[in-house]
Amino acid sequence: MSLPTRDNIDPIPAWALAAEPPVLLADEPTGNLDGENTRIVMDILRRLAHEEGRCVIVVTHDPEVAEAADRVLRMKDGVLTAE
Repeated sequence: MSLPTRDNIDPIPAWALAAEPPVLLADEPTGNLDGENTRIVMDILRRLAHEEGRCVIVVTHDPEVAEAADRVLRMKDGVLTAE
C-alpha cells in the first residue's frame, strides 16, 4: 500500500495503519492534497473499510470526499442536521 507524501504534507501515519485499529478516525485526511493524492487516500480508506472490515470515520468539508462515503452525517453549529 503506497502512501502519498509531499514535503509540506504529512503522510498517513504508517504506525496507525500497522496497528490495525478496528476504528480509524480521519480528520480532513485530504485537506491539503491535490486530486491525484486525494484519490489515493480515499482508495486506501475505502479498502480499509470494505476489504478489512474497519470502521472508517472521516470528517471533511470536501463534498467529493463526502460522496465517496457509505453514509454521510451532516452537522451545523455542533448539531446533527441531516443523515
